[in-house]
Amino acid sequence: MEAVRNCMGLNASVLPGLGTFRIGNRLRGLLEMGIALGGTIFFCVTLFQVMGDRDESMTFFQAVAPYALRLILAVILVLGSWLSGVLFAHGLLRK
Repeated sequence: MEAVRNCMGLNASVLPGLGTFRIGNRLRGLLEMGIALGGTIFFCVTLFQVMGDRDESMTFFQAVAPYALRLILAVILVLGSWLSGVLFAHGLLRK
């Protein structure tokens, strides 16, 4: 039961994949952490590109429009890694 608490508790909320990694499923945990980190970096880089390409006459939403798909992909990567960790933790509760 301690393993489930580690996965569902603070460890899982601090960084996606950390709880999974500590339970012993190292490959899945590393993949979850890598995808979350990659998605976060991808989102930040895209946001910096949006701000760099923004003109003074443009609104924020006009500047974001060409990059919308990239931003959505980054959000999906991060949320997907969190969801994977939560599903893994719920699978532990069933055992």
